[in-house]
Amino acid sequence: MNCSWLLDGAAKFLQVEGRYRDSRPLLERALAIDEAVHGRDHPAVAISLGNLALVLRDLGDPAGARPLAERALAIGEAVHGRDHPDVAISLGNLATVLRALGDPAGARPLLERALAIGEAVHGPDHPAVAIRLGNLALVLQDLGDPAGARPLAERALAIDEAVHGRDHPDVAISLNNLATVLRALGDPAGARPLAERALAIDEAVHGRDHPDVATSLNNLALVLQDLGDPAGARPLAERALAITEAVHGPDHPNVAIRLNNLAMVLQDLGDPAGARPLAERALAITEAVHGPDHPNVAIRLGNLALVLRALGDPAGARPLAERALAITEAVHGPDHPNVATSLNNLATVLQDLGKPPPRHRRPVTE
Repeated sequence: MNCSWLLDGAAKFLQVEGRYRDSRPLLERALAIDEAVHGRDHPAVAISLGNLALVLRDLGDPAGARPLAERALAIGEAVHGRDHPDVAISLGNLATVLRALGDPAGARPLLERALAIGEAVHGPDHPAVAIRLGNLALVLQDLGDPAGARPLAERALAIDEAVHGRDHPDVAISLNNLATVLRALGDPAGARPLAERALAIDEAVHGRDHPDVATSLNNLALVLQDLGDPAGARPLAERALAITEAVHGPDHPNVAIRLNNLAMVLQDLGDPAGARPLAERALAITEAVHGPDHPNVAIRLGNLALVLRALGDPAGARPLAERALAITEAVHGPDHPNVATSLNNLATVLQDLGKPPPRHRRPVTE
């Protein structure tokens, strides 16, 4: 048992350092020890399962993480009942895995339940409550409700600052979450100081080459792009990509995110030829990791279609835009803002081809 505890502690240290691949074998060994000592249904096993699930998610394998997170939740509920704080942790872990799998609708009730447990056990101002609020805010945004996400993200930030002070890495996470929500609400000017502050905190805490720094660089680049400054966004996006490739290797889904965003920066800078190989690589990685029907695949398809249009190839863009729309409608339903984006993209492609735009039962608005 002491060996398992030491392995878990060492793995957590490696995770904080961004060394997810190094932490994985330690957590796998800790799980094996816990199962051998306690049997398969002990709460210590549930903790080890949850920790390993989060590392697999961070390594770009949410499909491998899911059964571990589900088993951890089942053990916790069997041992503790439905309203224990350890159950809330397992609910939150499984929700983050489902979100990575492109199922925010499945994640939402888990996070709502985890939040209710956390507030009942800890009160409204506990850092565990802030984690649940932040994660639920991101899920609501994924579901097309940034207005509903905003008060949750704001409350999470307020709790973290009150508990940890202004310069803690958890504050940086909450700043990034709120900045992301404000971008979705069309307020990049409001998002910018939050994203800049998050980056400053992460660099001060972790140094310049940590994956959390890459996340903050990426978020600030997106804000600058929204503000009409792709030239300012480019070095941030390039640095985020370099860090992410160094940490995770060339085929991680986070690398696809960075490639996609850099491609869109180059597109905005008038370099669709430079954007194309990045967008194509981003699509290939995302399909390999998530399969052909994940919402992130739809994003990559839509962006590559935009690049092909800019290169004068609307015929090549059309099947990508059509597939992006089909995936987005299947995942989110017909009334999600991402569906409106996909419809707009396909409409512009069809106009280039001299075809009528797609008909939809609701008007597309900006």
